[in-house]
Amino acid sequence: MDIDEAIQRFAPTDFNIAQKDTEKKKAPWIPNRDRVGPTAPGSKEVPQGQPNCLAACNIVFTGELGSLAREEAVDLAKRYGAKVTGAPSSKTTHVVMGEGAGAGKLKKIKASKLACKILDEDGFFDLIRGSKAGKLDEKTLKKLKDEEKQIKEVAKEMQQPASTGKVTADNGFKLGGAVSGAGNPRLGEESSDALLWTTKYAPRKMKDLVGNKAGIEKLKNWLERWPKSLASNFKKPGPDASGTFRAVLLSGSPGIGKTSAAHLVSRSLGYTPIEMNASDIRSKKLIELALRDAINNTNLDGWYHGAQIGKSLGPDGVRITDKTVLIMDEVDGMGGGDRGGVGAINALIKKSKVPIICICNDRKSPKMKPFEHTTFNITFRKPEAQAVKSRLLSVAFNEKLKIPQEVMLSLIESAQGDIRLMLNMLSTWSLSQKTMTFDESKALGEANMKSGMHTPFTLYGELTGPGMFAPTSRKTLNDKADYYFQDPMFMPLLMHENYLKQRPSNNRDSGPMRELTSLLLFSQAAQSISDGDMIDSMIHGPQQHWSLMPQHAIASCVRPASFVYGPGSTFPSFPIWLGQNSKQNKLRRANVDVQARMRLSASGSADEVRLTYEPVLFELLSKPLIKDGANGIADVIDVMDEYFLGLEDREAILELGVGAHNGEEVTKRIPSAVKASFTRKYNSANHPVAFYKTIEVSASKVKQLEGDAAPDVEEAYDVDDEVVPDADEDENDGEDMDLSKNKLVKAKKQPSAAAKGKGKAKAVTKK
Repeated sequence: MDIDEAIQRFAPTDFNIAQKDTEKKKAPWIPNRDRVGPTAPGSKEVPQGQPNCLAACNIVFTGELGSLAREEAVDLAKRYGAKVTGAPSSKTTHVVMGEGAGAGKLKKIKASKLACKILDEDGFFDLIRGSKAGKLDEKTLKKLKDEEKQIKEVAKEMQQPASTGKVTADNGFKLGGAVSGAGNPRLGEESSDALLWTTKYAPRKMKDLVGNKAGIEKLKNWLERWPKSLASNFKKPGPDASGTFRAVLLSGSPGIGKTSAAHLVSRSLGYTPIEMNASDIRSKKLIELALRDAINNTNLDGWYHGAQIGKSLGPDGVRITDKTVLIMDEVDGMGGGDRGGVGAINALIKKSKVPIICICNDRKSPKMKPFEHTTFNITFRKPEAQAVKSRLLSVAFNEKLKIPQEVMLSLIESAQGDIRLMLNMLSTWSLSQKTMTFDESKALGEANMKSGMHTPFTLYGELTGPGMFAPTSRKTLNDKADYYFQDPMFMPLLMHENYLKQRPSNNRDSGPMRELTSLLLFSQAAQSISDGDMIDSMIHGPQQHWSLMPQHAIASCVRPASFVYGPGSTFPSFPIWLGQNSKQNKLRRANVDVQARMRLSASGSADEVRLTYEPVLFELLSKPLIKDGANGIADVIDVMDEYFLGLEDREAILELGVGAHNGEEVTKRIPSAVKASFTRKYNSANHPVAFYKTIEVSASKVKQLEGDAAPDVEEAYDVDDEVVPDADEDENDGEDMDLSKNKLVKAKKQPSAAAKGKGKAKAVTKK
């Protein structure tokens, strides 16, 4: 069919070609907001095609098909070798359209006049049935042959034996005695069959690194210019502004080659890498102890005079030279056992005279904040699937594994670009099988898939998405309950806050009945949320029945989502219950304080004061200022003194007002000049006080006895990196008892110099 027929058949009812150009404000884009799933799932037989029959096809899907969900249609196309993209381009050969096709894609196809075939679901099935295996054009065949040739060449290089012999300092060291695995040659004493695949097929040359060519080049340039930057005391930024940094921070997803790149770049420039990672003890004191010979200015100054060259770092026998580079891996993995380690590394970076390469996964983590101004950031991204596919197919060829290209691409997609995870999956699979089908790759990928970087908002979006409870959904009840267990405190609140903003997909009525059906679905969801709240009171109640958490997951999240799942109208809102609960606790504490101060003049519990006294006090503390203005200030102060109330207590009583006693509205009616005059007059006078909270006095410092070792409390307390000098102790002790900070103690003001002069002049005149 042509594009005009496709627009008439599949385009939305409000589709308009000219509308997009004149549209001034667009609604925020929400992924999969308008997807509702197939209208008749499973109603058509899925065709069986020949292997690799769609290898020459570049397909774009838009809209919802009648019997297949979008994910199933994409997997079906990839199963037979097709390349699936998200947007049409000049390379697109087929566009498969369904109901509610994307307006943007339709407009692009019409405006660009792309030479692609437009198919519906039946046409897509016929394409699979009619295509034959091996019936490819010359261009595609040549491309496949070139890829196969490249795979065999890389596999042949992998089979070449690495240099054997004793490992020296030039091969790189890991503090603790073990040789770092990334980028190291295989050991001759150990059979290659006994090695892990991540070690056996680790990159040994710069060309073996997959992807991130720009990041690797930045790292190489920084390390290559290191001697010149050190000579200029890091005052010359250089072309990429990296010359002012003593260290770099490599950040990116795990398993994409950050550590391997650091080792290979260092060796290619003649440096000896020394690595520390999460398996090493990296507390603050141990880092300073282990690295003081590597980073200390005094020792390094001697290197350039020949005094320190060849000096051993420690019992490991790693020799420190002016061509040593320190690699700190997984610096964002420092937890409670590494308290102070990040601060110690950052402090050492500031004075280091050897290059330091820090590696982390999440650069935006709060733990990484100290490195923002001391390191040059280089971001590594997930490599492209095609580049990873070539490398992994070479590994599979070398290990006698028969895995088609489309199967390997499916495995790469499930591993989310983690090359280390892919090698481990292939290694595990090779123990029992030598071939792999597309379905087996999907199952293996799902079994080893890592939970991605999710926030409660993305979890809520997935749980209430259009396909979660659709008939074609592959999610089990346990899979749906796992969304709750990702954040069991926040997910129920998100559901309660946002379920009314959903547009239920299983509501297919129209007109007034559509609104009625939506109300019934919302009512059922609200009843389930209420049941979940009762279960939560048992979990967090006096008995704490934590075994009820699975039931709470179903009642508070899964069952409500089953009623209201579908596209959301807006992005999920933050739960306002958290703010209201915080305000409630604050007002409750304020009410208790008011009741405690009033006990000398009034009787009653906190609840009685809230219900009986405070409504009357609200009138007495606000109306005189509204009615009489400045003349009513004395009346308000008298009431406050009679009940031993202060300014904070008055503000709390006004904030506790409800209905007609809305404190915010009443306060607006008081003129600003009256408010300021009231505050000045109250502060200038003395007032009776029922009791006064004592001044917070800092704990006395424990004096260390001579000859005793200082206690190591760093692991138990959050000790700051900056140590307060001992000379300031006396001054701090004096500040703790400074009575001038006490509001109840008012010092007598000394007469000014001018006043003293006038007094003397009068005395002389009298004489």
